[in-house]
Amino acid sequence: MKGNTIKKLLSMALVMVMFLSLGAAWTAQAEDIGTVKILTNVTGGKDEAEMLLFAEAFGKGINGTVIMEKPAANYGEVMMNKLNAGEQYDLIYVSLQELYDMQKDGILTDLTDWVKASPILGDTDVIPEQEWEQLTIDGRIWGGFNKTEVHKLPAINTVIANKAGVDLDKVEPTLAGYHELFKQLQAVGGEGFYAFNTHIPGLHDLQPWFAAVDLKMGFAKNEDGSLYVPIATEAAIPVWEWFAQLYKEGLMDPDALINTTGDMRNKMMAGQTGLVVDWAAWVGLYNVRSGENYPDVVNVMPLGGVKNSKGDFMFSRGDPSIWVIPINAQNPEGGFKALEYMATQEGGQLLSIGIEGHDYNVVDGKVVMTEIGLSHGNDHGAPVPTSRKYESPVPLNPGFAEAMAFLPYASLDMSTDMTSTYKEIVAKYATEIIVGTKTAAEGVEAMQKELKDRGVI
Repeated sequence: MKGNTIKKLLSMALVMVMFLSLGAAWTAQAEDIGTVKILTNVTGGKDEAEMLLFAEAFGKGINGTVIMEKPAANYGEVMMNKLNAGEQYDLIYVSLQELYDMQKDGILTDLTDWVKASPILGDTDVIPEQEWEQLTIDGRIWGGFNKTEVHKLPAINTVIANKAGVDLDKVEPTLAGYHELFKQLQAVGGEGFYAFNTHIPGLHDLQPWFAAVDLKMGFAKNEDGSLYVPIATEAAIPVWEWFAQLYKEGLMDPDALINTTGDMRNKMMAGQTGLVVDWAAWVGLYNVRSGENYPDVVNVMPLGGVKNSKGDFMFSRGDPSIWVIPINAQNPEGGFKALEYMATQEGGQLLSIGIEGHDYNVVDGKVVMTEIGLSHGNDHGAPVPTSRKYESPVPLNPGFAEAMAFLPYASLDMSTDMTSTYKEIVAKYATEIIVGTKTAAEGVEAMQKELKDRGVI
């Protein structure tokens, strides 16, 4: 009798174990969010092999399978060709201008209710409530953040400054003061060196210099509510004349009129440029990506630039880099889960320091970067992760903390769906002013005319 009882108890226990096992399997299956297909631009691995590792780590983080596509070039064009061909993605990386365009076309998923209900994205300690205004159109939220946007500010190669005997703390924060600085840098830079470089085609970034006349890039509103472009007004003429003077005197790299930001950065890391204006994160990235050139050939630190009439610097804070979920997404819930993950500590680490076992290892509870990881400069799409709660497990890149100290002087430029058009127009006539085919007054007049003719203002 006792034997039968034991057998019965064992049988019942076995059945219970089977049910518990099935329940666990069902739970795991329910938690698996399936396949999330992502079209990305800057976020991810540095090459095809690393992209696969990145997608695998991303998939583990969200308990699903992640497929990431990263076009080699012409991202915006490739993206639109894919969408027009009916290809389906659960998450797509876009610019603010593309967000406006896609929302107008009615091809985006409204994320408002999801964001507000999310314990991660809806937490104002993770993402301050006012940040969502950048992604809000007609009172609804249409995207999520890829990273925390910082600001652009002057970045100087201190190796050249030291060679010139410049005390950077004593540089006069005026256009004349920086003109003098550039002359000093140029005198010791050597063959092929230019004291100043920028990216005129994309107006990247001229804000620190327009502080001299109290002007902000982007749009501004007239008293009647109509829009205008401050750097295309008569008040901007002295700054455009200053750029033309730098070009005429051989202080500005002529390639500034045609180069990309990538070209500009490569010259900076090669020690061929004295000063650029770039993202705060790039102050540190210049140093870590310069390889053997750091710190003897390249050692970049931030400067404040020119002060306005109130004695303040003026910097542009970056437009958001954005993830959207198209209305034809096959797994929109999975796409949103990926958005939430990027705003966690674990997700922030993936998008910054990279992939465990590849970019870094955990040794005795501490993150130790690999040689590959060090070469990537703590940037896999989000050098400053989305979450305001994020804590970096590794030291910041040299110069980055100093650059971030200037953040209180930064503000967003006013953007509209015509931002890219205004930049195209202003850049065209800015080029003519700089090379001398138009005076600054003539160039500004031409900017005004075309901005009005094309319905920008």
